[in-house]
Amino acid sequence: MTRDDLQRLRALDIDLSALGLEQRELTPYFCTPVGAEPVGDIGCDGVHFVLLPEDERVFCVDPAMGEEGTYVLPVGENLREFLSFVLYCRDANPISQLWWMDEPRFRDLLREDAEASWPGCEEFFAKKGAALAAVAAEFDLAPEDPYAKVKAMQAAFDSSVLQFSAEYYDVLGLDPPEGMELPPHTPGPEHTVTFKVEIRSGEDKQ
Repeated sequence: MTRDDLQRLRALDIDLSALGLEQRELTPYFCTPVGAEPVGDIGCDGVHFVLLPEDERVFCVDPAMGEEGTYVLPVGENLREFLSFVLYCRDANPISQLWWMDEPRFRDLLREDAEASWPGCEEFFAKKGAALAAVAAEFDLAPEDPYAKVKAMQAAFDSSVLQFSAEYYDVLGLDPPEGMELPPHTPGPEHTVTFKVEIRSGEDKQ
């Protein structure tokens, strides 16, 4: 089961941040679904992966580049499938960007990440390699190309099943579900949400 596998993943003696799955306490963004359980954080633009109540799927939450209907999208039918995608991409970051990429752009991103180099990168790549090997061994996984599977999964996903807090509807100016009250406030600059949007690559983690 996905949640048992998540505990096994967290118990591994590896640096999960080297895979774009940094482990830290979840601080919900306005678009983080209610009841979300953290899987990992890529460490850029607020992008994080979560599990939702009574659901085996892994979801990506992207508060910076998302929009209504795409802030939260599935990226794996279960944790093991998601991890097989991470093994293929050698990082969770490319998986988080699949929803807006066509296949050539996705392949270009993987190639750019594979060719990335900077002073001192050897230590980082050594940690990444050790983490990938440990995940593959622990779950007996082989790398699996995520492109077609994730695209199909996201195309079929009905975002109306997601449950959001009142903040989500308040920030986006949407009518909340019946019975939900939005927080009182006076519109102004302090209620404007802005993000710095960047094209994410493996080197961004440094």
